[in-house]
Amino acid sequence: MKQEIYFIYEKEKSVLHLCEITLLALVSLLIMDFYLLKFLQSPETSYHPMLRLMEATLALLVAALALTLIQRELLSRLIINAFRDITGVHNKTSLEKFIQELSNRPSTFGVGVMMFDLNNLKYVNDTYGHEKGDEFIQTFTYCLTRILDSDSFLARYGGDEFILIQQDTSLSELHEMADKLYSLVQEYNTRTTLPLSYAIGYEVSFQNHYFMMEDLINAADKKMYQDKSLKKIAAIRELPPSSHSCNTVIPTISSETLSEKIRQIQKNTGSSRSIALISTDVENFHYINDKYGYSLGNEILNVIYEELAGASFTVFTTRFFSDVFVSIADITDLTNEALLSQISKLDQQINQRIRNTYHVNFFRTNSGICFIQDANTSPETVLSCANVARRLSKKTLLPCCIYSEEIDRQEKMQAEILHSFHLALKNEEFQIYFQPKVSPANGKISSAEILVRWLRNGEILWSPAVYIPLFEQNGFVISLDYYVYEKAFQWLQKFSGQLPADFRISLNVSPQHFEEPEIFVKKIRELILTYQVDTFRLTFEITESTYVNNTEAVNRVIRGLKKHNIQISMDDFGSGYSSLNALKDLLFNEVKIDRKFLGDSLTENAKIVLQEVFHMLKRMGKSIVCEGVETEDIAEFLKEEGCDEIQGFLYYRPMCEEDFEKLLHTPTA
Repeated sequence: MKQEIYFIYEKEKSVLHLCEITLLALVSLLIMDFYLLKFLQSPETSYHPMLRLMEATLALLVAALALTLIQRELLSRLIINAFRDITGVHNKTSLEKFIQELSNRPSTFGVGVMMFDLNNLKYVNDTYGHEKGDEFIQTFTYCLTRILDSDSFLARYGGDEFILIQQDTSLSELHEMADKLYSLVQEYNTRTTLPLSYAIGYEVSFQNHYFMMEDLINAADKKMYQDKSLKKIAAIRELPPSSHSCNTVIPTISSETLSEKIRQIQKNTGSSRSIALISTDVENFHYINDKYGYSLGNEILNVIYEELAGASFTVFTTRFFSDVFVSIADITDLTNEALLSQISKLDQQINQRIRNTYHVNFFRTNSGICFIQDANTSPETVLSCANVARRLSKKTLLPCCIYSEEIDRQEKMQAEILHSFHLALKNEEFQIYFQPKVSPANGKISSAEILVRWLRNGEILWSPAVYIPLFEQNGFVISLDYYVYEKAFQWLQKFSGQLPADFRISLNVSPQHFEEPEIFVKKIRELILTYQVDTFRLTFEITESTYVNNTEAVNRVIRGLKKHNIQISMDDFGSGYSSLNALKDLLFNEVKIDRKFLGDSLTENAKIVLQEVFHMLKRMGKSIVCEGVETEDIAEFLKEEGCDEIQGFLYYRPMCEEDFEKLLHTPTA
């Protein structure tokens, strides 16, 4: 859809240019016609028939000129409207185009995102009608436009949501813009009986706190949601207007004030003391607000503040935003282990108090620690690193995590990987590799799994185990998959006539494709038609976990691909806990036993399980493939039990196209 809109935009833009050229031509003809008409009207000349003709031509030229001007105006408005919302700001199409442009830049450092959401629009629409609701949106839009500058890009994100992308900015500048907006809205609210209420969240991408555009937007959106929980429907209940926090909870602190506080403590403590910054938040705090109400949520925040501020190692504690607290701690006499133990005890203490007082059944805090090495360390950097560590504690389900050189290295590596992706894809740094599968019956290559490797200057970069999960989290894996499919289809097209009659290739399907299964099937169909691939040579591998978690979508894809004579394999069978349940309605042609199930050796119990699974699969008419085979004993057992294909380092490792092609043409003994 986006491509279609952009195509229309470019087409109409070309027509607009044509109109402008036509206008110039018509004006030139009109001038020439005018002077010729003046000549024919001269007493010295008498060309009455030609005079009438010229007068008629002049009238037609004037009419054509008028029509062209009208058409140009209409086209101009069409082009503007294609990328502008009814509020006058950019629409979602324009936003997506701008985000793509930013994503393709070498760096997104200094880019900030602000998210806004009107809290009470539904109430206004339901109570006063949609016309009043439109006025409400227009008023808020006007307030937003007054905080913009030359580096601002404002777009309407949804019905009552707006997004502001600010270039070359910082958190302090975004704070200033937020304060300015608050003042404008408050000024408006003093003059109306129907006050505006909005939620706001913002984030900036900077060194040691690097965000890709998608993650930056998600971070700002999350903060907006948290802010919304504190200010929701306050205006329509005619409560006293609030700023960035509710009056019943400990107020937040600005980044500037926090930075100044860090500098002050650094100066006062000197080099003889060890100082650390601790960032703490509540796991899924919005669930507490949703279930128990915002009033109780505020009480809980106050309790957390009291406990954090009362800790023996705490020098200063404040609420930074929403449910995030920041503490500055004197850790001179504490080892890392002792500090982690203290924070773990503090977490248990807070947890116990909340459970006993408010009977909240689900509650835990997450903390991240960053040591302040010296006075030259930027407060923004320290806070950023503490937040990174806090997010890691959330992932690892630990109460606390200390920012380390290893975490720093991992963060920078991940940022580099994500930032390099689009250019690497454009430069074709990703190359397909082949890992052959052999038939146990004759030891010959029967098929091959297509893998991907990231190469630069002939050297393999990061392991797929590192970048594939990152690409899955950020949605990049979809583009990578289609790139791999296209390269594989090109290879099949080139060597189709040279391959054994029953040779097949296997291609992996990432779980993200099943969010839009019809689009995936359509794309595969288009690639097949483009490269005229013999579909009987194709097998798509879908993991067991993907099938279990999204059975309906997977089955739709399977049915769509089977129409084109494409086989489907269930990959990683045995890695989960729902395998037997998955088997009863299995639409797969093939089952691929996970390497973790086989291990380095087979116990007697493992052999019994495999024998029974093989027996069931054979009775169901399914082909069986075993991956990760590295020993002769396991290979011999699989051969005896009727395994159809074996894949593993015992036979072949993944290899590049050139080596695989040589292998295929090497005569077997």
